[in-house]
Amino acid sequence: MGPPTLRDMGYANLRELQTALTTASDLASALQSAPTRRDADQLVDVLRQALTAASSLGAETGPTGCALHPHGAVDPLYGDPEDPLPPGYGKCLLCNDRRRRADAHPPHTRPYARPHPRWRRRLSA
Repeated sequence: MGPPTLRDMGYANLRELQTALTTASDLASALQSAPTRRDADQLVDVLRQALTAASSLGAETGPTGCALHPHGAVDPLYGDPEDPLPPGYGKCLLCNDRRRRADAHPPHTRPYARPHPRWRRRLSA
């Protein structure tokens, strides 16, 4: 059995790699003749994401690294320097979506339970 081919890759793995490579290509095409250090650092970050995505293609754990959804979708905001994920969020879109919904709604609080009315009187025998 040889290395995985494009046919063997899961959709999420392939999509993550394509996105990282497209972003890297767009950044490289937009570079001026004398790119700034920030431009170069941004390109290096995106190329690292592409390398990470390519490395995870044959991994057993899947692209998300999530124990619950190892082959699930990768959150498109993962690694985005302009709109970073909150601390504690990982690569798994399903888990991050659950976290977003939980953060949007405060925990359900149980209303104060009033004691039952004491309308029953003891009947004397």
